[in-house]
Amino acid sequence: MTKTLALVCVFVLNFLPVGAFELVWGLVLRIWNFRICCLELRISALRSFAFRVCFCVMAFPGLAAWGREGPVVRQEAPFPTIFGPPAADTGEPVRYEVLRGDFHMHTFHSDGTLAPVDRVMEAWQYGYDVIAITDHGSFAAYDEALATAKALDLLLIRGMETGVRGNEHLVALNFSANYQPRNPHQWSETQGQPQVFYQDELRSLAAAGAYVLYAHPHVGLRDPMLWGIGQGLLQGIEVKNDVVGSEWNTVQSHGTWWYPSALDWAVEHNLTIFANSDVHGARGAIEQATTLVLVKDRSPEAVMEALRARRTLAWFNGMLCAHEWVLKLLMASLVDVNFTEMDDGKIFLSLQNRGPVPLTAQITGVPVEPVTLGSYQKVLVGLRRKPDAVTIVWKNLYIRSTENLTTTHSARRVFTTGIISVPPSGRSKSLPAQPASHRANTERGRRDRPFDLPNDWTFAEWTLGLL
Repeated sequence: MTKTLALVCVFVLNFLPVGAFELVWGLVLRIWNFRICCLELRISALRSFAFRVCFCVMAFPGLAAWGREGPVVRQEAPFPTIFGPPAADTGEPVRYEVLRGDFHMHTFHSDGTLAPVDRVMEAWQYGYDVIAITDHGSFAAYDEALATAKALDLLLIRGMETGVRGNEHLVALNFSANYQPRNPHQWSETQGQPQVFYQDELRSLAAAGAYVLYAHPHVGLRDPMLWGIGQGLLQGIEVKNDVVGSEWNTVQSHGTWWYPSALDWAVEHNLTIFANSDVHGARGAIEQATTLVLVKDRSPEAVMEALRARRTLAWFNGMLCAHEWVLKLLMASLVDVNFTEMDDGKIFLSLQNRGPVPLTAQITGVPVEPVTLGSYQKVLVGLRRKPDAVTIVWKNLYIRSTENLTTTHSARRVFTTGIISVPPSGRSKSLPAQPASHRANTERGRRDRPFDLPNDWTFAEWTLGLL
């Protein structure tokens, strides 16, 4: 009877619009405890290949829609290769690839709405390179989705969500297949209780090879988490979780809801920094929280090595949050900062962004507004004189909740050229040239410039001109 009722519900839900489908499906999961029905189906009827196909198509209308509407397009915006310090054994710079990761999400094996295979397909479409499906108390999704992930060249990490009763939620990654979860989300804070003691279960996860991170740290950094950090059993923390929004004790700052204190805790306790979606339904069109991972090669082993080495950056709401050394490692290859000297002696600061993350640079000592350096963009900023060095405060890069990354660049590298920019007409012009289309510039506009410009150029065109 339970199986029949479950099939009827799924069939009816299939004819709802996607948004209504997700809402009703979520209510079913919560009110009917539909997870039990799904478990029974997996044990018996889902063993049938035909039933699997029918169930997936009915349970995820988006999959059928993809097939009807055309090809599934992957969103990609590559990062450059990141070069680190020379390796001790070879003397050659270590090369890192930047992978986009999401290490917290759910399927219908817990309180999500998508099948594991569909979750993998969706992550691939959104441009992720590595994901972990982290259902509550279950890692059955890993085996179901692994073949699809391999076919798409998407790295899949075994994962699960669990935690302390009524308090902390923890995400466990990369544990062995024979690990047996005990009392998920019901760990006791004291010994001698019917539920497993949290210290014992953290040790069991460690024995199974697990990497554990603190998800949406809504109850702060209490003693259980401090104990786990002190024992080396808790190694990472989320500073951004998409699904909790303005709830779960997030703080609104920098134009979004997140956990600024978690970034400070990560710095103080040397934890890996994460930004994850925690997605339950289908992903929307809004920006997705992403954990950038700097890996030595494209493999699950390299991903886990990077997580343990803390080579990650949280990317959300136009910000990058990371340990200072990680941000400097990324920026050394992501941005070129040089000085260009014209034939007549004028000096320009040249900035080039080689990646997809827009950057905001506040150049100290130069009377200009912060410069927006768009994705893959080049910018020139005029200087009054040739400095010995220039200091840049990167206004959207954070090493603490209230502290930006600051870099200093020597002026020893100076390139001499007579070409300055491509004016709006699209023709390259040398410095003395005066495009006729700009002869109407006002004297007021020239008074605001920190250096002399040809009469036909506005200050913005010179400082923000594309090379």
